[in-house]
Parts: sequence; structure tokens; C-alpha cells
Amino acid sequence: MTIRFGETLRNLRKEKGLTQESLAQQLNVSFQTISNWERDESWPDLSMLPVLAGFFGVSVDALLAVDRAANEQRVQDIIDAYDAHKPNTAKEHLPVLKQAVGEFPLDFRLWVRYMEALLYCGGGGLAFPQKTSDEVRAIYENIDAHCTNDRIRMWAKRLFSMHLHSLAQPLEPGGPLGRPELQEEAERILSEMPDLRACREHVATMVSLPGEDHLRAVQSELASLLWMTAHAMNHHDLYGKAFPGSEDTFQYANEILYAADVELRMFELFYPDGDYGKNTFLVIYSYGYQAFYNAILGDFDAAFAAMGRCIAQAVAFDALPRVTTHTSPMFKGLTYDKITQDRGMAARMRELFGERYPWPAGFKEDARFGDVMGRLAG
Repeated sequence: MTIRFGETLRNLRKEKGLTQESLAQQLNVSFQTISNWERDESWPDLSMLPVLAGFFGVSVDALLAVDRAANEQRVQDIIDAYDAHKPNTAKEHLPVLKQAVGEFPLDFRLWVRYMEALLYCGGGGLAFPQKTSDEVRAIYENIDAHCTNDRIRMWAKRLFSMHLHSLAQPLEPGGPLGRPELQEEAERILSEMPDLRACREHVATMVSLPGEDHLRAVQSELASLLWMTAHAMNHHDLYGKAFPGSEDTFQYANEILYAADVELRMFELFYPDGDYGKNTFLVIYSYGYQAFYNAILGDFDAAFAAMGRCIAQAVAFDALPRVTTHTSPMFKGLTYDKITQDRGMAARMRELFGERYPWPAGFKEDARFGDVMGRLAG
């Protein structure tokens, strides 16, 4: 934070025609104290700041010479840098955010992002470090008690309730919750949060001005509702098992393929031009699930066809400019800034297909696998 207290105090004193000794007498402090303040070697107590401000007839901000514009720009730069790629670069931004909350302790925009970065870096579940968990709780309680910005408070509630839920998980698969009291706390926090009708996107469709503002509000809500619908499907008891992990998920291959097909048809219906915007990465993953589970069922032709569509979409998304404008009828004219979700999708699918997906025997040995993966080169 940019503060030039000593220089400002010296100028104000001289404007009043006072020496350091005379000012010290009027404030009932020592001459050396005034001298130290003006050299920025020490600062007055907080209780002295309004006294000094009143004496010179200025605000406390003016006394401290707080450069609000410079400070706001610095905070905004930190926020923008973090928001651009937060899931992938949280470790890189964590020390920056930690320094920032020390520098701007009353800025809850920084605190909620610092909290989120701690959660990203700490991982999830029972292995989450206790010391970090304690810090996350302290930040949440501070935001919940003192922040007046509802968006930030709800953001913190979402993060903290999900964190509590992950800590409450069974100690053994299929067993009882390890810490049921944390699950109860998570559900209590959930009960305090508004429903969809109270969210910003929905209310904007009713209070925005007629014309383009209203149209963009409706389009933005539609895009968000499609994202939430797909996200809810991904957490369905069947489709929630979609990420290729252990063989237990293989028995649900047909159900997962059905859900992926429904999701893709929904997106194709709303985005006939294929300009999926914020929903692009969901489309890419759905094609990926189709590839994997068709392979599990032995339909290699269908698997490679879906894999090809997945890779083509990932490469095309990476090649898009940062800001694009929708052309699909329902969203025509709505702009999409991909920096909020640009995860380097080609590299992500190269990692998933090449290293993490446990393809069935023979699939990776098929000549088509190398051909399709070659499209992700670079």
C-alpha cells in the first residue's frame, strides 16, 4: 500500500508555520517523536491519527497520503492475474495473495481469493493439511462476520461448505462419515445460501433495461443455466462416476454414454454453430467420456470417432482469440472471454488420453490411437 505519512506531516506542519518543537508541544509528545514520524522511522498509534487529522483539518486518508487510485490498480492487477487461470496457477499466485492481504487487510476481494488459492493448493479430502484448514476457517469466519458484499460472502460460503464436506468423508470406502459434525456444519452453511431465483444472473433478467442490456442478461443466464444443468448431470449418481478411474465405474458404461449423449445434444440444440463459449470444456470432456466408455464396451470405431471430435474441439478452442462473439441464434451478439476458463485444452486432453485414462487392452496399440493423438502434438 502506497503511504507517504512522513512527507505529508512535514508539509502540513510547515504550512501551519510550526516547528517540530512547537508541534510536539501542542500534541503533548516529544520533539524526537515528531522527528521520527517525519522520517518514517516510526508511526503514531492508531488513536493519534484522527487527532492529527483534526488538528490539520484533513481526512485520515489525506494525512496518510494514501494513493487510492494506485492502490486500487494494484489490487485489481492482482485479482485479474489470479482470476485468469486460477485452478492451474494457484501455487504461483498464493505468495502474491498472501502478501496482498497483509498489505490490504480490509479488502475482502483479496481474502476470498487467498482462501480459494489455499484450498486449490491444499488438495481435498482427508489429507488436507490441518494448519491450512485452520487458516481457511479463520478467513471464512472473518469474511462471514465482516464483509458486506453478498457476492463475496456467498463465494466464501460455497468454498467453505465444500471444504467441510470433503473433510467429513468416510475413513474407509462405504463406511460412516469420518467427521459427521463437519457435514452438519456444511449443510447449515448451505441452508443460509440463496436459491437460484436470487442469483445475480436471474435477477438481472428482470431489472436490466429494455433493449440490448436485457437481451445480454437473458443470454448470460441461459449460458449459465446450461452450464449448471451439465454440472448437475456430472454429479448424478451414475454420470458422477464418469471420470475414468477404477474398474468399478466400467459397469456403468452404458448409462454414462447415455448421459453424455443427452448433454451433447442439449449443447448442440442451443449452439448449432458450435460456438459453445463457457460450456466448451464440458463439451470436450463429454466427447472424451464417449471415447473412453465406447472403448470399454469394445466399440473401438465409435471410441476413435468420439476421440477425434474431442481433440478437434480442444484444438479449435485453444486457437480461438481471447474474446469471441457468439453467432448461434439464442446467443447471437453475446461476447465470451475465454481467459476465465482457458485451461490449455489440447494439453489437458493429451495428458488425460496419453497418461491418465486406463484404456482397455489393445486400444492404445491400435494404429488409429497414434494418428488421433498426433493431432494434439505441440
